[in-house]
Parts: sequence; structure tokens; C-alpha cells
Amino acid sequence: MTEIQIDQLRKIANKLFDHIENDLGIEKFVLDKNFYWDMDSKQLYDVETTPTLNMGSLYDDWEFVSSLLEKDSAPVSLSLTELAPLLRYLGEKIGQ
Repeated sequence: MTEIQIDQLRKIANKLFDHIENDLGIEKFVLDKNFYWDMDSKQLYDVETTPTLNMGSLYDDWEFVSSLLEKDSAPVSLSLTELAPLLRYLGEKIGQ
């Protein structure tokens, strides 16, 4: 088992975003794809079982997480599950 400090994860994410903005000069990106394959979290970490695929939506994920920009919006840690596909898409898109 590995223990990860939230502060370390935050520093890593900030360093990656600084690299994207400052070194690569990328300040925004376009979601030119919407749907992706996803699976239930119980199946995701159970490598002994063949998973059932579900369809996710980057547009929906963005709608959910962007609501956190509203002044009265309260964050919920589960929203990280909507942020994760967007981060993966960004990494794959600019990493080409």
C-alpha cells in the first residue's frame, strides 16, 4: 500500500498546469470529443473480473465540475470522478 499526501498531489498538479501554460503556451483547449468508455469503480479495481463498460460524457463532466466556479457552489470530493476524465483527455490531447 502507498500513502499519498494531498498536498503533494496538489503540488504535482500545479506543476503540470504551470508547464502546460508557461512552457507549452496552452491556456485553453477544445473538447472535440464527448463520449468515452468508463466502468463502475468496483470493477475498475477488480482485475480478476471482466468489467462491464458504461458510456461517460466529457460535456456532462465539464458541466458538473464547472458549476464549482459559481460563488455559492459547495465542493464535494466525489466531483473528482468527473474531473479525472477531463484531465486525462487534456493530457492525451496535448501530449500528441
